[in-house]
Amino acid sequence: MLKLNFVTPEKSLVVSKELEEIVLPGFKGELDILNGHAPMLTTMEPGILKFKLKGQNVFSKYAISWGYCQISTDSVNVLAENAIESSNVDLKVVKDHLKEYEKRMMIETMDDQTYNSVVHEIDRLKAEINLVNQK
Repeated sequence: MLKLNFVTPEKSLVVSKELEEIVLPGFKGELDILNGHAPMLTTMEPGILKFKLKGQNVFSKYAISWGYCQISTDSVNVLAENAIESSNVDLKVVKDHLKEYEKRMMIETMDDQTYNSVVHEIDRLKAEINLVNQK
């Protein structure tokens, strides 16, 4: 059985709990990890991370901005820059920020670093909106 460790720089969300399944927003697409998965290390993109712990009937869901995931023979270790549950998302604020970033994309000339940062924020904000809409 896999053990899940899910942390951000601010807090530990899950520590050494038995995991049935985890679905990650991987760099090259969604990854569904079950017991017996091959060991690997991957980066994660902005999106929805969901997992089901042993004995749970539903998935716990978080919007993440980016991070890393290490899968070994007995554990899944997730380090996310930030993670938010749908109950903590202020949809009006998120939509307002999204409009601001999208407006910047239309009117501002940006260097590559700024452009990538703005695209990342847009993706993160869209993940939070999608998380709330999945209820």
